[in-house]
Amino acid sequence: MIVNGVLKPGLWVSETDLIEVSGHTRAPIRSAIQRLADNGLLRIAPRRGAQVCPIDHTEQFRSLELRRAVECLVAKSAAKRASSDQKALLLDISKGFSEVAATGDQDSMTELDAKCFSTITSAADNKFASRALMSVKGLSRRFWVLHQAQYGDMKRMAAAHAQVASSIGNGDEAAAVVAVGKLIDYVEEFTLEVIGFRASSN
Repeated sequence: MIVNGVLKPGLWVSETDLIEVSGHTRAPIRSAIQRLADNGLLRIAPRRGAQVCPIDHTEQFRSLELRRAVECLVAKSAAKRASSDQKALLLDISKGFSEVAATGDQDSMTELDAKCFSTITSAADNKFASRALMSVKGLSRRFWVLHQAQYGDMKRMAAAHAQVASSIGNGDEAAAVVAVGKLIDYVEEFTLEVIGFRASSN
């Protein structure tokens, strides 16, 4: 709900609020609040509750710095270490991204992105790199979802993800690194568009 904008940036929520909107009990909600805080999506304030973190453009660029370095490592490792089943799944995911490029379905995009991320990080078999990516993945995904309708190019984003998935699925380490670089290049371009860089320079 945070990533999809149902719980909007800046909104203050309590445990009770989250129990009501999610349908979960208090124990898993408390655990989720802590994980979301660790991943920069919630800010906990003692005796006040928690705030959905506002969008921070500087943090978006810093997260992309980390993503460019670590995702290249993870993609290369995944292409090298993925099992045959994982490679087959990634090739299937790549086809799904190609379909999204044609349909522009954001819900399918979000679902595939989560499935692809989980498969690639599992195949890479590097818990340290996976933790680093997990710390920024939610922020990056939320930034895209909240701004893509106005500024995003769904066809280009989906095609970039398809190339990453297919390169790893084919076990091509070099191509996987290049594909990640092109993906991050586009996300940087998209971020600049969101903050008005291109508009102010025209």
